[in-house]
Amino acid sequence: MFRTTTAKFSAFAAAGGQRCGSYFCSSMHRRSFFTHRKLTLGDNSWRTPIVIAAAAIAASTLGFVGYGMFFGPASQYPTPVRKLLREAGLAYLRTPNKQDLPKAVDRYTEALRLLDQIGSSDPKHAPDAPHVTGLVARLASVYTDMGDIDGTIRTYTDLLHRILGDDGMEDPRTQVRLLMDPELDAGRRQNILRALGCANKLAETYEARATRSKRRSVLLADPDMESADVRAASRWYQWCLQVVMLTYQNHFNHQQLEQGKPLVNTPSFDPDTLPRYFSIDVVTSLFYNAATFFSAHAQYGFAVPLLQRSLDLLRRGTDGGKEPNVCRSSILMSHLANAAVLMSDLPAAEKWSIDGLALAKQFPRNADCLNSFVALTYDLGAVYDAAGKADSARVQYRQAAEIARVVEDGKAEKLAAAALGRLSG
Repeated sequence: MFRTTTAKFSAFAAAGGQRCGSYFCSSMHRRSFFTHRKLTLGDNSWRTPIVIAAAAIAASTLGFVGYGMFFGPASQYPTPVRKLLREAGLAYLRTPNKQDLPKAVDRYTEALRLLDQIGSSDPKHAPDAPHVTGLVARLASVYTDMGDIDGTIRTYTDLLHRILGDDGMEDPRTQVRLLMDPELDAGRRQNILRALGCANKLAETYEARATRSKRRSVLLADPDMESADVRAASRWYQWCLQVVMLTYQNHFNHQQLEQGKPLVNTPSFDPDTLPRYFSIDVVTSLFYNAATFFSAHAQYGFAVPLLQRSLDLLRRGTDGGKEPNVCRSSILMSHLANAAVLMSDLPAAEKWSIDGLALAKQFPRNADCLNSFVALTYDLGAVYDAAGKADSARVQYRQAAEIARVVEDGKAEKLAAAALGRLSG
């Protein structure tokens, strides 16, 4: 663990009745790195507001557009399967108040059973055919919408087994070798990317079940339930990270060889050198999700580099001053500021807060910039508070409370007001 830099910081953290003095001592159930939401404050986790509003990928955690909705041309499906898919779609693809999710599960499950039966003798409908794995992904989405965590885990695990097999699930390097093959079939590459998105969703689902188990553990006194899910979530986050990082490293060094340059062990992530099949949105989303998981378990040595790599991919908001990248970067800096607060690294927390605020001020009407402004302002107040600069801390807390009131974030306003009250007491 990291050494506390000042005794005053520890006293300050304890005074607020929370694990830290950060605005991000909050409880969040993460949906997507790219979906804007308000903060929910009140417990000891550090979940932050989610970074990027991007409607095109709101349905997918990693932004593999449509990976859970992909079915391919309807003609690929045998007639009995198409009939079941139509019935399932009528039950599922409706407004929430008209959905019949149990019926959708029943029809999709039966369609998958028929496809697997046909696929046992017809390679066109093999278990790992893209239109078949797309159906499995859709079924997992329905289970997710139902809140059936066990069904979601079971279905995502089935999907991964279909695409990766036992070896691929055990060793992510098998997928790296495939992705690096320039002759790889387009359908197989699509499946590997689908597996990457699926593995991330599986990690998130295990994480959600661990959170639910933690709430129940007070009654059940069963800590093993939580720890097993945490280990599973960690395993799949790491599986995803290894696929992306090893693929990027190999791709980068291949380019280095072609240019007659030396190989490197830890290349800096650069959007210009990402493999064409990895988008910036996909990678930054994956890094964010993993970083929040590791931070929630105080593994900042893993979380902070992931957040910094995401900033590198966004060029730290300086890429032409484009509004989305500027505001995304400000949110990432708020994560880094919060992590520094939690590690009691006041100089780093101050730097990230000030740099992030400079970005957030550029687009005050942008929701992401506005929310990061509140968070960073409060975190800067926490830094000054811990350093004994009460007057400077009051200025930051007061400004955070005022902006929180404007954005109608009552809980954030109360937290800032409480900090002001404590300083005035």
